Amino acid sequence: MGDMLESIYMTVVSTVSLVGMFFLLYLIMRATTSRWREFEALYPARDAAKPVFTEKAGAIRIAQPGFRFGHLSVDLKSRVYPPVTFDLYSDGLALSVMPPFKYGCRDLFLPLAKMTVEPAPWTIGKGDYGLRMEGVEGIEIQVYSTTIAALAEHSKVLRLMVKRADLLREQRDT
Repeated sequence: MGDMLESIYMTVVSTVSLVGMFFLLYLIMRATTSRWREFEALYPARDAAKPVFTEKAGAIRIAQPGFRFGHLSVDLKSRVYPPVTFDLYSDGLALSVMPPFKYGCRDLFLPLAKMTVEPAPWTIGKGDYGLRMEGVEGIEIQVYSTTIAALAEHSKVLRLMVKRADLLREQRDT
């Protein structure tokens, strides 16, 4: 009888521990994708034809514009999202976090008509760009300059946005 009670006790303790652990993991994952979800509400993915061009980025960062550095900044929600695929269409960019990091991050479609490309003073690299979208104020998607350059080769509108951002960067640096 004592062995049976001990088995039941251990089963209950193990179950409660597992449920608690998975709940904590869920809370951590939910907090990590909070910036991405701010874009999901306004710019959900759409079914589209074949993209004009596809580029894979090592990472993007979603944060407040300006000089920031992780937990030392006031932007505690700043996050770096690992490998992201950019699909370029004639009217916008589709962003998709690659598996297995995709959990909690639905695909986005960012229309070029609602986008501005700004020089990012500090991001994950030097000379990078920030994509700012209408309706999502105070944060930007910071992208490597090599990724934006590859996409701009295939889109005249994006190329003009990048030229504008470069002019702003030159003006700011002088």
